[in-house]
Amino acid sequence: MVPTLYLFDRFDARLGILPAVGAVTHVEELGGEDTIEFDCALAPEKGERLLWRDPTDGVWREPLGGPAHVYAESSLCELLGDFVEEIQLVSKTAAQALASVLGVTRWSAGEVGVGDAARGCLLYHVNALAALRRVEEVWGGEAEAVISVENGRVGSRTVRLPARRGTWRGARFSYGKALAACTRTVLEDEVFTALYGYGKGLPIYDETGAPTGGFTRRLTFGSVNGGANWVGDDDARLVWGRPDGAGGKAHRFGHVVFPDCEDATELKALTLAALAAACEPRVSYEVDVAAVDGGAGVRLGDDVAVIDSSRSPEWHLRARCVRRVRELGEGAPSARLTLGTVERTT
Repeated sequence: MVPTLYLFDRFDARLGILPAVGAVTHVEELGGEDTIEFDCALAPEKGERLLWRDPTDGVWREPLGGPAHVYAESSLCELLGDFVEEIQLVSKTAAQALASVLGVTRWSAGEVGVGDAARGCLLYHVNALAALRRVEEVWGGEAEAVISVENGRVGSRTVRLPARRGTWRGARFSYGKALAACTRTVLEDEVFTALYGYGKGLPIYDETGAPTGGFTRRLTFGSVNGGANWVGDDDARLVWGRPDGAGGKAHRFGHVVFPDCEDATELKALTLAALAAACEPRVSYEVDVAAVDGGAGVRLGDDVAVIDSSRSPEWHLRARCVRRVRELGEGAPSARLTLGTVERTT
């Protein structure tokens, strides 16, 4: 059913209930859009707030309101109005970095699930939302707004940073037979079976051992990888490799750069993780939830098993729900999912 939309002013004073006309469309994607859109009988003022409870999972959501035909964004967008002059994060954990960024806002830091690796970056003259996205980029994880409601109004606003949103719920999707309203996008030219990895530029020192301020070649990981500055996947090479001129298959090489990485062992691990995403076809499927076995329970970030029988041999892929669009109206909610084998970047 259509969720109840509670209306508040910019200072969290409750104004009443906003009556929606027709369905409410909710769009969410990883690291990006989180909006609702609907028509209403009354026109809220720009900047007023809405509070609604998701009928599928009971989660409270707080978008920022707009005029007449209402388009409202996640309340995380208020971080665009908080400013970071300069924060130097040196050898900090993700929890410390998140707390530092949110220190200039009214939001509090919640659960962090990306481990205790000490890393660093400079946040300089950026808004707090851009700073939060930078923390995601350097330390990993996918930020998520958590709203709690007490006595009919927002009790707390928290940002949690799990290593990865979503889970495996057993949903499966088969492409290629008797399907309508499904779009597939394939980027076959971006399959690499081996990757070179490069880190931060190495500093140049003078004869006394003092840094000159210049930099030479980028860090590589050959010293911890038997002299090779690349890693490869032989199973992927046999499927996606290029002809080697002798009847076999050679690796298809690519490269990745991690400009903040200063440790060869960590660089190798990062390159291996990048290879896992690069050594199979990058495919996305846009599909109605009814075409997915077990799709009614698929949430943003969840994994979905995909069998693409339009290819020979069949592609057996593990895709991820990177975008979900729902129509919340009378009757069962309808949804359209974007399932991507490569996750969108923040």
